[in-house]
Amino acid sequence: MSRSSRRPGAAGGDDSHRGPEDRAVAGAGGVVFNPAGEVLLLHHTNGSWVFPKGHIEPGEDPLQTAVRETFEEAGVRARCDDPATTWTTRYRNARGELRRITWYRMHTSASHPVLREKLFQDGAFLPAREAERRLSFSEDRRLLARVMAAAANGGGPADPGAAHGRRAGGDAHRDGEDG
Repeated sequence: MSRSSRRPGAAGGDDSHRGPEDRAVAGAGGVVFNPAGEVLLLHHTNGSWVFPKGHIEPGEDPLQTAVRETFEEAGVRARCDDPATTWTTRYRNARGELRRITWYRMHTSASHPVLREKLFQDGAFLPAREAERRLSFSEDRRLLARVMAAAANGGGPADPGAAHGRRAGGDAHRDGEDG
């Protein structure tokens, strides 16, 4: 996982000189906090607990995708106060596609998700420690830890002690998750 302070969508150019990792299917999502500092998680029908995310549509930049997907999947309108700060995760989904997801730290005034897609059977805003326990994939747990560490350094509505010092192994594949 990498952290970037580059403007979203600043990359580009000819893909012919890039390796297979750079040809991953791009997506974007949000690590969304409510005013109580709780983290939004969605419970996928395959049983996994995840952050809202999805494919980048033509004409969208990653931040637009993260905002759209958060609303489409969780019925939550969110904003990003620092769009220049992103995190990246990579994994191979159940279809064997290599995915590269750009993540944003986002905020909402909502206190409950309103599920809008059949892919998700449940969702909740959870305290960071509980969210860390429920997240199904180690790369998501590491992402939460990094976002929380950044929040601790820069302030904001998050429990800065929630995810420090925890490290899980890497997942090379996310069973049953296509997004």
